[in-house]
Amino acid sequence: MGSLPLTVLAVVACALLCVVATGLAGLVAVRSGRARNRRQDAELTRARAEVDALHGRLDRLGDEVARTRREAEDQRRHDLEQREYVITSLAVTGSVPDELPVPRVSAGELLQDQLVATLARQQDRSPLRASAVDVAVRTVALGHGVRRALRPEVLDRAAAESHVARRRSRRVRKQELREARRLVRAVRAHRATAAPGRHAA
Repeated sequence: MGSLPLTVLAVVACALLCVVATGLAGLVAVRSGRARNRRQDAELTRARAEVDALHGRLDRLGDEVARTRREAEDQRRHDLEQREYVITSLAVTGSVPDELPVPRVSAGELLQDQLVATLARQQDRSPLRASAVDVAVRTVALGHGVRRALRPEVLDRAAAESHVARRRSRRVRKQELREARRLVRAVRAHRATAAPGRHAA
């Protein structure tokens, strides 16, 4: 009989220990939850402050853009009002400008013209020189063609044309794909209607 109270006492101690452990675990969970909530609240407050700062910055930038647009519009109006027309001033003064604008010639074009002029003088001397001049003139012509082909306006036009061709080919591919799908559906439907007839025969 002496061992029974000891067993009961051990069971009660274990139960008490489990209750204390559960209580401590609950307390730790509550504290960690509160700490997590405090961290989340702090992060939320920080994020709201950053959003408010970004709103303020966006408002300042919007005001600056609007002010810049107004200033540009005012400057454009001022320039239009203050513009002097050359035709009107020419009629009033009756004089012609002293210097006409000279078109700028690039160094490559100037070198090309000088080279062609020099080669033209060399052509009459001997057959070997004539063939060398012919090769040189063809090379210069090739260089001229390459320069013309690499001008920005030519490259822009080529890019636009390739964009149009790419869009056209996409349309054609999509149309062909739709037609192929339609054909596959028609073949499947035909096979589905023909299949019961074959089984019945």
